[in-house]
Parts: sequence; C-alpha cells; structure tokens
Amino acid sequence: MRDIDSLLSDLQQQVYDLIRLAGWEGKTVDEIEVALGKSHQSVSARVNELENWKPKPLIERRAARRPTRTGRKAYILVAYGLRRANKEEAPPEGK
Repeated sequence: MRDIDSLLSDLQQQVYDLIRLAGWEGKTVDEIEVALGKSHQSVSARVNELENWKPKPLIERRAARRPTRTGRKAYILVAYGLRRANKEEAPPEGK
C-alpha cells in the first residue's frame, strides 16, 4: 500500500502538515491562508479534499471555533481522530 504522503499534491501536503503539526490547537482556513500565502479559494478547496479523503478523512473540524482576521468565527481543523482528554465531540456528520 502506498504511503498517504505520496498521494497528496504539494499544496494538499502543505495544508495537511500545518494542521497535523498544530496538534489539538489546530488551524483555521484563515490561519493556513496566512501561513502559506495562498488564496482562500486554494486553501478551502484543499481542506475540503482532505476532509472528504477516501477511504477515511485526513482532517476534521473540532466543535470549537476561533476568530479569523475579520472577526468571524471559523472551525478549527485537526488531524482526523485526534481527541483531547475532555473528549470534545466532533461536529455532526456533514457539517
């Protein structure tokens, strides 16, 4: 079986690495845009691909949100299956 890293595009890999290495603190799409110097469209598309990766997602949204540069609350993205000791629940399917 091939390693997941070999299946990701360069930008998918960059987005995944930022989220994975952030641990439970995770990253918002806005924070990823700033870190990579990429447009919202490019980053949000890659996030969507990683959230819907088959056979299982690579990232997921925490129930918590954090403000963006504009003050809007955005979901915090973490590596799929990552749970903190308080067992924060993941958002409902499809959210």
